[in-house]
Order: sequence, then structure tokens, then C-alpha cells
Amino acid sequence: MSKLQRVCYICGRQFGLHSIVIHEPQCLEKWRIENEKLPKHQQRPEPKKPETIKTDGSLDVNASNAAAFKSPNAQLIPCENCGRTFQPDRLSVHQRSCKSNDGGGASFKTPQSSTSYKSPPAARRPRTVICYICGREYGTTSISIHEPQCLKKWHIENDQLPKHLRRPEPKKPEVRPIKGTGTYDVDALNEAAWRSSQDQLVPCDICGRTFLPDRLIVHQRSCKPK
Repeated sequence: MSKLQRVCYICGRQFGLHSIVIHEPQCLEKWRIENEKLPKHQQRPEPKKPETIKTDGSLDVNASNAAAFKSPNAQLIPCENCGRTFQPDRLSVHQRSCKSNDGGGASFKTPQSSTSYKSPPAARRPRTVICYICGREYGTTSISIHEPQCLKKWHIENDQLPKHLRRPEPKKPEVRPIKGTGTYDVDALNEAAWRSSQDQLVPCDICGRTFLPDRLIVHQRSCKPK
């Protein structure tokens, strides 16, 4: 049996009971740095740590985890074109190739939609690539180290799930160089990788919200029908 874990109220990831105490202050500092880089209309109020829930004087980990998991999901922002929800930093990546659904024919968003908040080249942060398995961002060198480890972790976690929640192994999107240049369209690659990670989300049969299977189990312990 795996060790009891706690959900971080900032990023929604799970950590051991001792690790969570170290992780949360670091995660909050990272959240503040990333939030300050966002356009003002996408910046969010700082997440508040839910009160610890106790039963008969002792910590109710399941209830506390369910409360903590609601916090990162409340920070998701819907895309103006398709309505899907994303973390603000990933929304800008998605919108570069999201097709409009305005009834007048599909068309890609024009570059002008994001020019107002792009950083100047000298201050722009290093290019990152999205992992097609977990949806997190890594540097172009780190991604080749991360993905094999992430896939191995995916298999371990997938094998621990109930059979009806197990998923087929995610497939890495095919990457083709831009014709005549020999370079790759990183934005298109990131969008395909993000879709791959999102395709693994499973809807809650009570409220309809989507989660990764291991987090769905945590959520359903406190989800109540409307």
C-alpha cells in the first residue's frame, strides 16, 4: 500500500506528509513569480490554504485533500474561443493555435491578440516544451530527461488505478520540421502535447468536472450530487 499523501492547494500535486511542508512554501513562491509575469487581466488573487479538517480530534486527510484540490481547479481560466479551461500561462500557448468557433468559418487567432503583453526579446524567459504525458513545461534540454521518467511514473500510477479508470499509454505527438527551414514549430508541438495530456482527463460521474484518474478518486470522496 502506498504511503498516505497530501494534495498541494496551489498546484494540485500529491506529496508525502513530510514533503508537503517543504513543498508548499516553494510552490507558493513559484506561483507568485509566474503570476506576476501574466497580463494584468489574467493575474489571480493568491490562493488561500484551506482550513485543516479534523475528525474526532485527528486529521481527516481525505477531506483535507478534497478541499485542497478545489483550490488549483478554481484558478483555471476558460479560452474565449473554445471554452476549455487552462492555467493562465498555458492558455496563451493554447490560444496561438486555437480555432475560432464564431460560425463564420474556422480561423486561427491573429498574432495581434497577444502582442500587447509579450515581453521584449531581452527579457523573454527561455523557450519551454510541454510534456505530452503530464502537461508540465520543461526546458528544451530537460524535456528529453523528464519524459522517460514521467512515462515510467505514469505506468506505475496507471497500474494502481481501478481497471475502469486505466488508460491506454499516451502516444507522443509526431513532430515534423517546418518545410524548407529544418526547424520545428514549438507552439504547434506544445499545443499537440497539451491536448495529449488533457485527453487523459476523466469526468466525474457526479458533477461532470474532469480530473486525472488518481485525483478523481480524491475528488469523489467529497463530491456531492446537486
